[in-house]
Formats: sequence, structure tokens, C-alpha cells
Amino acid sequence: MKAANIFDEDDATFEQEMKQWSEKVEAAIAYDKSRRETELAAEKERAEKEKKEKEEEEKKKQAEKERAEKELKLRNSVATSQEGLEEYKKHFQKIEYFKQNLKPKLQSDSAFRKQIFEARRLVKRTVTQLQYKHNVIFEKYTVMYNHLIAVQGQSQEAFEVLLNFLAKAFLEQVKQEVHATPFAAYFLARFAYLLVSTIPTFLDYLMGRLFKRCPYLIPQYHDDNHNLSDEEIKLRLHYNYTNKDTKTFQTFLQHAEEQKCYVMFYGALCQTEPDPGQPENPYPIKHAWIWLARISNMPPREITPILVMGMLEVAAKRLLEAYPTQTPKLLKLIQTDIVPKYPKREGNDNVAGIKRLEMFLEDYFQKGKLNRVEEHIPPSKY
Repeated sequence: MKAANIFDEDDATFEQEMKQWSEKVEAAIAYDKSRRETELAAEKERAEKEKKEKEEEEKKKQAEKERAEKELKLRNSVATSQEGLEEYKKHFQKIEYFKQNLKPKLQSDSAFRKQIFEARRLVKRTVTQLQYKHNVIFEKYTVMYNHLIAVQGQSQEAFEVLLNFLAKAFLEQVKQEVHATPFAAYFLARFAYLLVSTIPTFLDYLMGRLFKRCPYLIPQYHDDNHNLSDEEIKLRLHYNYTNKDTKTFQTFLQHAEEQKCYVMFYGALCQTEPDPGQPENPYPIKHAWIWLARISNMPPREITPILVMGMLEVAAKRLLEAYPTQTPKLLKLIQTDIVPKYPKREGNDNVAGIKRLEMFLEDYFQKGKLNRVEEHIPPSKY
């Protein structure tokens, strides 16, 4: 009996120990399972996060690649100077500012509109009174400067609106005057130089408007986009309609001569030298050199010789003075390599322009003579 009780007690103890051991094992298994599930969940969450980050990184890389390809395409474009386009965009920010902030105010604020209307009269009148004499140019500049500064003292916004109006009215005068009398490019440029040297903000309005009117100054030909129709290309090149109802454009020669006026003004501005006591030209001759180099590095178009001739007629003398070594080399390159590649337009509309440029270069290299537009009134024929 006594031995049996001992065995019973041992069995009970063993069973109790086994039960406790089993519970510990199950608890350990449950813990391991729970820990594994937590680890798997964390691993899954981490994997999903990494996947999402990778996808976002891939999207970012793709967007960067597309942007880089777009920029490369533009840089490699045979129709656009990327550097020139960036300069144009920088100037045109002022025009965008006017459109977004000031134009709506002109339309909605009658008092502001009346103020501008009255202030514009003197601007328009002064622009139409410009002439070749330096003392007259300085007199008209002084009138314009004092008027603009007085308006600025009353309202910065009115001042900015007037600068935009002045740029438009002045460039319209450039188109008319230079077409009628090419030497007008010089005295109009001198007036512009005086203004941009003393009112720096006007430079952005002037160049923004000028490059918009004459994209060849970028240079930008707009003929590398095959999705554009001939009409759309002409509109971007600022061909004007002679009849809007029938959508009839001006002829090639009319367009070329108009654009040449702007190139001549641009060249004249770059070569303008201050009179004694006047400030330095903030848009010097280097800009004429840069333009000539850019357009010479692009495949020539039918209009190119006419524009190049326009630049050389007003700026060649100063270019040779400023760059006595490089300029003859560039002119020789134009003569020997580029002129023979100028495409002749159907109907030979640009042949006279090509011939004029050929003769200009021949006279320079053979006779040392520059057949430039002189800065004075042409002698009377009578």
C-alpha cells in the first residue's frame, strides 16, 4: 500500500510537470508564431514601402530623363538657339508680369485706366518726334525720362504700364522709320540706349517685345516642329496679315524687310557709343557678335542673308574695332562657307539679298571698304 501511494504520487507529479512543460512549449510556439507574424507583417510593410519608393524613384528618373531629352533636343535643334531662347525668356518675364498683374487692372480699374491714358499721350508724341541730331535725341530723352520718373513717383504700377506701352510704340516707330530711312536705326538706337542706361527696367520690356516681334534675333526659325502648319509657322515668325478676312499674309520680301529693320535697330543699339559725359551702354557690341556667331552656326534659311546683311550694315565697323582678330575670321567664314549654302527661294526672291551680302564681303576683303549705312542724312539727289 505504501509503495503504491509512492508511485501514484510520482505519476501525478510527472503528469503535472508534463502539463507545465507542454504549456510552456505551446506558449513558446505561440510566441514564435506571433513574433514571426509580426516580423512578416513588418517585412511586408517594408517591402511595400521600398517598392513604392522605388516606383517613385523610377518615375522621378523617367521625368528627369524626359526633361533632359527635351532640353537636349532643343539644344541640338537646328531651328533654335537654346542660349538665345533662355535670354528671351528672361526678358519676357516682365511682359508676363504685365499681362498677369497690370493688364487686368487696366481693364477693371477706370481711375487707373484714365491715369494711364493721359500719361501715354506724351510718350507717343515724344517717340514720333525723334530725329538724327544728338542734341535733339538727348532733349527728347530728357523729356521722356522726367515724365516716366514723375509717373513712377505716383505709382510703380503706372510706371510699369508706361514702360510696356513705350516699348510697343517705340518698336512700331522702328519698323516704320528704319524701313523708310535705314540710317534711322542709329538715332532710334541712341534714344533707346539713353533710356536703358538710366531706367534699367526698360531693357526687359524693350528686349522682350523686340525678340517677340523678331524671333530671328533669338535666333528661332520655328520650322523644326512638323506638327505646325505653314500658317502656324508664319504666325510664330510674325508674318503680318495683309488681309485678315482672307488670312492673306504679307509676301516673303515684305516680311524679310520688316524683320531686317528690327535686326538693324538691334545692331545699331549694340554699337552705340556714349557721347562725352553720358553713361556706359548696358547693351554693348558683344551682343551683336553673339548674334552673328549664333546665326552663323545654324543651317541657313532663305531669310538669313538678308538679316545678316542688315546687321553688318550697321555694326560691322564696331565689330572690327572691338574684335579685330575674330571678326575678319567670321566674315571670311561667312563668305567662303556659308554664303554658298544660302538656299535660293522659289521665284528667286532672296537672290538680290544674297548678292548684296556677297558684294559687301568682296568689297571688304578686296578693297578694305565697308559699304555700311552711315549715321547721317543721305545726301540729296537734287
